[in-house]
Amino acid sequence: MLRIKNIDKLVLRSYVGPFIVTFVLSLFLFLMQFLWKYIDELVGKGIPTGVMLKLVGLSLADLVPMALPLTVMVAALMTFGNLSESFELVAMKSNGISLLRILRPIFIFMCILVVSNFFFLNYIIPKANLEFKAMLLDLRSKKPAFNIEPGQFYQQIDGVAIRVGEKEADNETVKDVLIYEYKQDDSKRLNVIRAEHGKMIMTPDKRFLNLTLYKGVRYEEMTSAEDYRKTMPFNQMFFEKQSMVIDLSSLDFTFSNRERMATDYRLLNVKKLLLEIDSFHMRMDKHKLDNAQYLSRLMHYRKLFPSPVENQPQNAINNYIELKDPNIYKNFDSSQWSSMRSLAVSTARGMKGTLEGYAATQKYEYKDVALYQSELHKKFSYSFLLMMLFLIAAPLGAIIQKGGIGLPLVISVLLFVLFYAINITGEKMGKELVFPVWFGMWMSTLVLLPIAMIITFQALRDRSALGGGFSVKRIFSKKSTK
Repeated sequence: MLRIKNIDKLVLRSYVGPFIVTFVLSLFLFLMQFLWKYIDELVGKGIPTGVMLKLVGLSLADLVPMALPLTVMVAALMTFGNLSESFELVAMKSNGISLLRILRPIFIFMCILVVSNFFFLNYIIPKANLEFKAMLLDLRSKKPAFNIEPGQFYQQIDGVAIRVGEKEADNETVKDVLIYEYKQDDSKRLNVIRAEHGKMIMTPDKRFLNLTLYKGVRYEEMTSAEDYRKTMPFNQMFFEKQSMVIDLSSLDFTFSNRERMATDYRLLNVKKLLLEIDSFHMRMDKHKLDNAQYLSRLMHYRKLFPSPVENQPQNAINNYIELKDPNIYKNFDSSQWSSMRSLAVSTARGMKGTLEGYAATQKYEYKDVALYQSELHKKFSYSFLLMMLFLIAAPLGAIIQKGGIGLPLVISVLLFVLFYAINITGEKMGKELVFPVWFGMWMSTLVLLPIAMIITFQALRDRSALGGGFSVKRIFSKKSTK
C-alpha cells in the first residue's frame, strides 16, 4: 500500500510541474495576442496603470479556456513520455501495476479540474467578460490625454480647439496661441482668441487648465442680434493680459452602464441561459397558437365574394355562401367577375405575405435562441473536452516513449488545431441551424472519443512500452543503424 501511494505521488508530481509551467506559458502567448490586437487603441490616452493592469487581468479570464486544452495535452504527453523513456513506466508495469492504475491519481486531478473549469466558465468568465467589455468600450471612447503639439489643433476638449505655434521646454510657456470657442447653447456663438504668448498650467487633479494669455485680441460674433445674418455684427477686444479656465472633464475616464450590456448571451450563466431558452419556448408556443388561429380563420373565411342571393338577411353575413353550381363564376353575374378575381388575388397575396412573415419571424427567433443554446452546451462540452484530451494525450505519451518538450509540443499543437477546427466548425453550423445545436457543440467530443478509445486500447495492450508496436525510439534507432 505504501509503495502504491509513493507511485501516486511520483506520477502526480511529475504531471503537476509541467502542467503549471505549460499553463503559464500558454496564458502568456495568448496574452501577447490580446496585446497586439488592442495595443493601438489604448496607447496615448493617458490611461492609469491600475486601469490597464485590471484590463489585462480581466482578459486573462477569457484566455483560460483556450490555454487549458493545450496545457492538458502537453503536460500529459511530457509526463508519460518521460516516464516511458526512462523505463519507469515499464518498471511499474513489471510490478503488476496496470496503466489504468497508474493514471488514477492524475485522473482524479483531472476530474477536479473539469468541475473547476465548469464553475469557472459558469460564474467567473461571465462577470469578467462583462467588466472587460465595458472597460474596453470606455477606453476606446476615451479621448487622448491632454498634450498639445506645436502647429497642430487640439480638438479633444468639448467646445474648444487650441493651437500653439511654439512650446518651451518647461511645457507651460507657449507662443502664437490661437483658440476657437464653440458655444453649445442656442446662440451657437463662435469666439476666436489670439495671443502672442501665454502660460498653461494644469490643476493637480487634471480637471482644469488655467490659461493666461498676453498681448492678444478676442473676436466674438453677436449671433443673438436680430439682423445677424444680414449685418454679421461682432465684438473685437484687445487685451494685454487675460486669464481663462478650460474644463477638461470631457477627457475623464467614465464607466458605461453594465446592466445594459449584461443581456449578451456570452455574459450569462447556466441559470440565466435556461431562463432565456424557456422564454423562447413560451414565445414559440404563442406564435404557433397565433398561426393556428390565423389558418383557422382562412379555412372558415366567410365573406370573400358578394352574395348572389338578393335580399339576404343581415345575419347571413356570418354564414357560409351556398353555391348552386360547382363553377363559382356561374353563381354570380358576369359584371362581378373582374372584381372577384382582383379581390381573390389581393386576398391570396395578403395571406401569403402574412404566412411568410410568420415563417421569417420563427426562423429569426430559432437562430437567436441557438446562440443561447450553444453557450449553454459550451459550458459543459468545454469542460468535458479536457478529460477527453487527457485520455488521448496520456496513453499516447506512453506509446511514443519520447519525453522532453519538442515532440510532445508538436503533437499537442496538431491535436489542438484539430480540436479547435472541429469545434469552431460545429459551433458555427449549430448556430446557423445546419446541425442541431447540441450536435454542433459536442461534435469535437464525438470525433475525439473514438480516437481516445483506440489510443487507450493500444496503450493497455503495451504495444510499445513492453517492446511491441509503434515506438519513437525504435524509429530513431532504425535510422541510426542504416
